[in-house]
Amino acid sequence: MREFLLNSEELLDRNALDFLKKGEAWGLLPCHQIRFNAKVKLAYFTDGYQCLGEKLPRMTLDEICYVGQKILGRIQNLEGRMEISLENLVWDVDSIYLDSQEQVFCLCLPAVIPEVSLTSQIYLKRVYALLEEMVEHAEGGEEVCRQIEFQKEREFGNWENLKNALVRRVPQEDETLLLKSVNTTEPLAFQIRHDQEFKIGADAEQADGWIPGSSAVSALHAVLGWNGVCFFVMDLGSRGGTYLNDQRIAPMTQIPIGKGSILKFAECTFMVE
Repeated sequence: MREFLLNSEELLDRNALDFLKKGEAWGLLPCHQIRFNAKVKLAYFTDGYQCLGEKLPRMTLDEICYVGQKILGRIQNLEGRMEISLENLVWDVDSIYLDSQEQVFCLCLPAVIPEVSLTSQIYLKRVYALLEEMVEHAEGGEEVCRQIEFQKEREFGNWENLKNALVRRVPQEDETLLLKSVNTTEPLAFQIRHDQEFKIGADAEQADGWIPGSSAVSALHAVLGWNGVCFFVMDLGSRGGTYLNDQRIAPMTQIPIGKGSILKFAECTFMVE
């Protein structure tokens, strides 16, 4: 059983409490009020549920991603409900529960929150942090973490696209990305396939994608490829740096890319199609 104390009845949101008494229909643990001296005790009976935090070390990455998708589905169903605020859900792995059918249940406090917090949407950041915490220690989880971070930067709060980021998929046989230059001395186009890494640089012999006419581009500047989750770009310690959507990326780190991304190798800009 999980218990929480509210210092006074004024902090208790009665409408939320009534909603949470039948919370299982919405993927929320039922909440019960127990009087405790002058304070309010909130009780959540967890018999029959398993705590996600206890189960995580025994789960595969695919199982974790499946639970992550379920959590996002719960959020989608709850967004827009007037009875509760998603700011009052407890966003940590020890407050997410699974039943015997692997259905997800979250813990929500029926507490009055300041009016300014009703529109702060702090919970959005907490959801991303929760998902990263879930996958980061699993085998292969680093790639999924990068994809979560990519989706956070690209389409913050788009849960449907984030669900797709939690699917480790096999690329189609002919799946490719196309890089088209924007400002090079002559038009360049590089096709990136999923089944091989593609090196970008100023050395015509070593680079698969040769960028001539720029002294700022290193001999081997960056590499692009597929990491089992998504296409990526990785800077190879270049002098001029590699930029994704005007943000310089850390060297020797795989960063997810996709159609619509803007890549810059030193001063040379490419659109990803």
